[in-house]
Amino acid sequence: MKHAIRVVLAFAFGCVLGIWRSPVIPVASGDMTERRIRYVAVGDSIAYGYGLRKIETDSYAAVVRQYLKSRYDNVFFSNLGINGLESQELLDILQNPQNEHHKTFVATLRHADVVTVSIGSNDLLHQLKAGSDFQEFLANSDAILKKKCEEIKTIFPKIIVSLKSISPHVVIYVNNVYNPCVHIKRFASLQDTVDRYINCFNEVYQENSTQYEMIDVKGIFDSQKDSVINLAIQGKELDPHPDKKGHHLIADAVIQKIQEKEDEIQP
Repeated sequence: MKHAIRVVLAFAFGCVLGIWRSPVIPVASGDMTERRIRYVAVGDSIAYGYGLRKIETDSYAAVVRQYLKSRYDNVFFSNLGINGLESQELLDILQNPQNEHHKTFVATLRHADVVTVSIGSNDLLHQLKAGSDFQEFLANSDAILKKKCEEIKTIFPKIIVSLKSISPHVVIYVNNVYNPCVHIKRFASLQDTVDRYINCFNEVYQENSTQYEMIDVKGIFDSQKDSVINLAIQGKELDPHPDKKGHHLIADAVIQKIQEKEDEIQP
């Protein structure tokens, strides 16, 4: 028994001595810190993923989220896409405390590190009527769409300012507006007219792009051999949204931009 006690005491003493003689290795305070990031998708039904069978995996926001999960220990993700949202409505949500969505948006965006924005398509599409050969629309398109082009010049910069005021360090990625008529024969008569005004919107996005990264969705979609749009007609209104391939193309472009300037993201 005494022999056993001596063995235990000797072992314990050896452990203490070993610890005492072991070199002290300093550990930086950040070495054990988890890499966390907060990603918020903002905008209309494109941001939401409308029309997809599996929004939770196939929307561009979901694909971007999955990429971020491969780079960070924890990804906090919120999708604030609202079907049918126009740019003026988004601005009101961000600026007007009386708006029903304001508190949710501000609380979610306040700590965002990355925000993607899809907005502007409905400003034009809600004016596009599917009458007989679209003659009704074509006859009045100049008056209707010129007004929308003038409005976006004021509204969109305010959206960016509002996002930055809510989360000053946020990195923003803005999708420009694509032409839903490209590669669809039935709407060939509309393509040039719609293109003219979409380009007007996209010029506004480009002019302000020093404050964010712009994703050239229109250029990507136009370059495809076949349409990447799911198109439905509801009453007299067109309802075009990217299909699964379209969403993945958007996501790939966003991810590429993130990779190019990942050092600017400050989680």
